[in-house]
Amino acid sequence: MTTTWGTSAVPLGDRADALRQTIREQVVPVELVLPRCPERVFADVVIAQIGSMQLSTVNANPATVLRTPRLAKADWEPVLFISLQVSGESAVVQDGRHAVLCPGDIAFYDTRRPYALLFDRGVDMHFFRIPISEIALPDAAIHEVTARTLGADGSISGLASGYLSHLASSPQLHEGPASPLLAAPSMELVRAVIASEAEKPALGTGSFHETLGLRILEYMRTHLADRDLTPASVAQAHHISVRYLYAILARSDISFGEWVRTHRLDECRRELSRRPPSADTVSAIAHRWGFKSSSHFSRAFKSAFGVSPQAWRDAFR
Repeated sequence: MTTTWGTSAVPLGDRADALRQTIREQVVPVELVLPRCPERVFADVVIAQIGSMQLSTVNANPATVLRTPRLAKADWEPVLFISLQVSGESAVVQDGRHAVLCPGDIAFYDTRRPYALLFDRGVDMHFFRIPISEIALPDAAIHEVTARTLGADGSISGLASGYLSHLASSPQLHEGPASPLLAAPSMELVRAVIASEAEKPALGTGSFHETLGLRILEYMRTHLADRDLTPASVAQAHHISVRYLYAILARSDISFGEWVRTHRLDECRRELSRRPPSADTVSAIAHRWGFKSSSHFSRAFKSAFGVSPQAWRDAFR
C-alpha cells in the first residue's frame, strides 16, 4: 500500500503542524524544526510498505529533525533507518559522529539513541525504516555503522546504494503485488552492508553469500547496454564459475539469455516511446542496448510486443 501526502492540500497556517503530525504518526516520532514563515513550509511525502520495510520519499523545505533523548527512551518499536541522498546535501549526527551525505550516499541511524538530521538546503531523500528485531546482527555491529557516510566507494555499500535507489524510484516494484517478495533480499543486503563495515568482517560472510543472486542481477542491470555482457563476463566479475552462475539464477527461475533480452527490449521500447522522439534511428537505439543485428532486434521486438519497432515509434509521434 502506498500513501501520498502533500502540504498543498492543507491550509497555509496549518501546514507545519500537519507535516509534524504526518511524520510523527506515519514514519517516526521526532521533533521537526521548520521555517517560521508559513509560506516556506512545504512537503511532498510518499510512503510505501515493502514487507516489514517502509520506504518514505520526501521532498520538503529546509528543516532539522531531532530524535531527542526523551523520544529515544519511549516505548516504541526500535527501528533502524537508512537515509539515501537523492540531490543536494544533508547530514546525520549520532553517537558522536557527523556524516555528510551527497547524492548517492547512504547513512544509518538507530532510533534507540538520540540523533539529528540536518537539511539546511531542503530535503530530497529516500528513507528506509527497518525493525531492529529483523536485522539479526549484534548491536555492536549496528552501532559501528551509524552516522557514517557510505556509498559508491564501498563494494557492498555501493551496491546497496544503487539497489535502494532503483527500488525507491521504481513504483512498479514497490507498489506491485510482488513487493513483499523484495523485503527478504533487501534485508540481506542491508545486513551485508552492516556486517562488512563492522570491526569483525566475518559477520558479513553469510549475508554476502546470501545476497549473491541480488548482486548478480544488479550487475546485469547496470551492464545491460554492454554488448559483451555474457555469462562468462558476469561470472568472472563475481569470481564464480559459469556453472555456478547458472545455478544461482536457476534458484529464481531466471534464464540468463531471456532475462537480458527481455530487459534490453524494455529499454528500447522505453526510448522508442519518448515524446518528442529522439533523433536516433531505430538501429542506433538497438545498437546502444546491446543488439548486434538490426534484423534480429526487429524480429525480437515484434515477437515481444506485436508490432515492429518503427510502428511502435510512429504510434507515439
